[in-house]
Amino acid sequence: MVVKSVLEDIDFNDIIDTFIAKNEISNSEEDYVINFSNKVKEFLAQEELKDNPNVKKILLRMLDEYHYYSKTYIERVFKNFYNFLSPKINESRTIYSPISSEKDFSRINSSYFYLEKFIEINNLSNEQTINLSSLYLEVDNKFYKKKLSFLEQKNDGIVDTKKEISKIYNRLKFIDTVVFMDDFSGTGDTIKKFLKLCAEMVKEKQVIIFVVHITEKAKDVIEKAFIEHGYENARLIAENKSSSFFEKNLEFKEIREELFQFEKETLGSDEPLGYKGSETLVTFYRNCPNNTISSYWWNEHKQWRPLFPRKTKIVDFFGEKKIEEIYKRILYNINLIIPPELSKKYGIKDLLYLLYINEFPKDQEVFEIRRILGYNENQLLEQYSILLSKGWIDSENNLLVEGKKVLEELKLFKTSFSDLTKEKFLEKSEDSISFDDEYIPVKYL
Repeated sequence: MVVKSVLEDIDFNDIIDTFIAKNEISNSEEDYVINFSNKVKEFLAQEELKDNPNVKKILLRMLDEYHYYSKTYIERVFKNFYNFLSPKINESRTIYSPISSEKDFSRINSSYFYLEKFIEINNLSNEQTINLSSLYLEVDNKFYKKKLSFLEQKNDGIVDTKKEISKIYNRLKFIDTVVFMDDFSGTGDTIKKFLKLCAEMVKEKQVIIFVVHITEKAKDVIEKAFIEHGYENARLIAENKSSSFFEKNLEFKEIREELFQFEKETLGSDEPLGYKGSETLVTFYRNCPNNTISSYWWNEHKQWRPLFPRKTKIVDFFGEKKIEEIYKRILYNINLIIPPELSKKYGIKDLLYLLYINEFPKDQEVFEIRRILGYNENQLLEQYSILLSKGWIDSENNLLVEGKKVLEELKLFKTSFSDLTKEKFLEKSEDSISFDDEYIPVKYL
């Protein structure tokens, strides 16, 4: 068999050396790739692969073409892109926007995170960012529609609905360039739908979409969407492009169905070969896209231990819940747990910080907790310094013994940060902790 003979030529050490060199992770301490060679050995030694030798070998072979994006590499990419971009734009007339989830505009997806990282790395002002979905929703929300309908009826149709809507979009009239940022596009569907949503607002401006990694299929879909929705001056830029694995490597096409059945039947994957059969081989230091071959990330099979398990946090601060509701729930729930006599002993924000890193110890960006606490970068650094000086955390944001003792004293150690965002139905204690209890230095106000 041709496939078998080709697979026999695969050398483990060569594959690992290529992966490490190509992705520049020889000294990385990131959770996904630390002790990478040993992790791959354990991954390939799993019971499920013993009866599937071809699948085992192709999963090793795929690592030769795998893209892993470390934090350091992403930062270099963003600096490089901005150095390319800045001479070509008028910064004072440019805005940056995330690409919202097609399922829920209010959910903070990876695009939001990486846009914030881009702004931080290049020392740009947060005032230069805007969520275009918010403007769209302002126009499209039911209240506004009812208001326009009422005005039209009251004035016998004299009011021009489009004119009223344009007043909102006119907030962008002094903007020449809009830059959209995203980490990954596998099918192009999300960006295509976002382009349709934003067309009325920005199609006549210079539009630049920057994606760290994109598939050839997604590139084609997005470029056609530019034309379909009337974008006059739009450009798609990507750091890396890739084709689906079996499309690119025809010598392995006979094993495609075998891998598909392994993922579907043995692992029970909902996305065999990746979302919509994308056959992508990509992981970012924050997470693994579901477009990737699912053997690498699918973690809902009891015995299977994926190499790059997909992180599906149950904390959803900006989904259907609004930030004000989250504040209230956290304050409400934390007071159901802390003994009344200890309710004023520690600052609420100190406790929430400890709870967060206790639940998500590898989340070095502390992105969500910063949003919840309402902190900017300097305020978060101040919080970090305070907890570090108390000996509650170490310099790597790991919870130390003294920090654990604080949570144990308050009966919070077994409480997850996620739990605090959920509704409870018990009465709140009178001695409630408030965000107002936390002093913020004057220099940060």
